[in-house]
Amino acid sequence: MKFRVVSFAIVFCTLSAHAQETPDFQVYVPQDYSAEYPAGVIVYVSPIESGEVPNAWMSTFDRRNLIWVSVNGSGNSISQQRRISEATGSLAFIAEVYELDKERIYISGMSGGSQIAAIVAARYPDLFNGGLLFCGVNPWSERDADPWIENPPEKLEVMKKNRYVFISGTEDFKLAATARVYRKYKKTGIEDSKLIVIDGMGHELPDAETLDRALQFLDLNVAIRKQGEK
Repeated sequence: MKFRVVSFAIVFCTLSAHAQETPDFQVYVPQDYSAEYPAGVIVYVSPIESGEVPNAWMSTFDRRNLIWVSVNGSGNSISQQRRISEATGSLAFIAEVYELDKERIYISGMSGGSQIAAIVAARYPDLFNGGLLFCGVNPWSERDADPWIENPPEKLEVMKKNRYVFISGTEDFKLAATARVYRKYKKTGIEDSKLIVIDGMGHELPDAETLDRALQFLDLNVAIRKQGEK
């Protein structure tokens, strides 16, 4: 069976403030997906107009039985609240269409999308088991409290049960900001956090090998079950 990349348009109640607008969901489903073996899911917030999964990542999603979902047209020019709503709406949509592994539901984003993903991760840690944050991220609120530890998120204790990976590169102008937020996660007790810095990488998505390293960390304590495996 060939890979499936599909684009869906549907209105969600979570987007009630934008009831006349229709999200255009970009979805990638693993080649061997089966409802008998629920898949994990990455909800990705893109900084640009396209929410398409990188071609080089598809085999990783196949091997790790992960679904990708993003919203086209939800880049950095869109309001923050709408992007947050579209991220949670993406999960609601996928949960209606596919059988999901509730222990492998992750929020992700790149650059400005990573900033939105971090807010979603903090507001809804009971929905998302962790985060995969690429090249730049803000803390859990719209404002960077200083010192951060005096203004923790309401659901910090839930966040401490989740896992988070921060990825940047030595040539990424957001490296210092990404590392700073990673350290704040660790300082506030979110011990299962990991920082990956790639030599020579700039402000861009990483290669498939780095993606797989990050997913191994997120999936550390859960089993990945796929069709054809016992």
